[in-house]
Amino acid sequence: MIINNSKKFIFIKTPKTAGSSIEFYLSQFCGKKDTITSLLNNEEKLKKKLNLPDSKNTIFEVIKLNINSLKKFKFKKKILINDHTSLNVLEKKINLNLKKYYIFAFVRNPFKWIISYFWWYLYHEKIINFYEINNLSKKEINILFKLFVKTHSSYWFNWIRDMITSKKYKVHIFKYENIERDINKLKKTLSLENERINFSEIHLKNLKIMKKTKSKLNLDKESLSIIKTAAKYFFDNFSYSKKVPKFF
Repeated sequence: MIINNSKKFIFIKTPKTAGSSIEFYLSQFCGKKDTITSLLNNEEKLKKKLNLPDSKNTIFEVIKLNINSLKKFKFKKKILINDHTSLNVLEKKINLNLKKYYIFAFVRNPFKWIISYFWWYLYHEKIINFYEINNLSKKEINILFKLFVKTHSSYWFNWIRDMITSKKYKVHIFKYENIERDINKLKKTLSLENERINFSEIHLKNLKIMKKTKSKLNLDKESLSIIKTAAKYFFDNFSYSKKVPKFF
């Protein structure tokens, strides 16, 4: 997440939509008083090498008045902002005046989105290492994926929906599929000048999973049904087709 007070924009970082690359890019337009959440250690090191601002101002201190605070005589509470903090936290816990900001986020084709998360989940949760992933059989991959869809789809899509929605404030939604074009639109909209590094030059996470490994994954009827139900909000609101992408 980025809260830029001079340019008056808030970037809500949704997972698996090149969010780290977008945050990396946008950090160059931030000043000392802006909020930039942290990236992975190697990404922060690269920012430092390129003389880009690092993570800063992620702890907000708010006034807390209730019975417990009166008893303990503690009227301030610290709230930590992380990379995937929701708009709801800024609105209700920090009481940021969101009317002043241009708020935006990126979404993605739900089928490709959950699959991207599946590969990342295997890596991030240390379920299996890269060498083992690339040596899995087609049957093994699809058993793992089917189980993953059943246990994670609903929470995943609901979490992201809640992250980017508000009944009071406009959130501008862009699509991962048009990311280069939309970054250029944002540059004009937000008057982002004196660019030191172009978005196309940024290449961060690469899970090194072979194409032939990814091609083994199939979307069976049950998994399709689960994804369509879990991601209904994204299909209905952002014009994504419920037809399976061609490469499956």
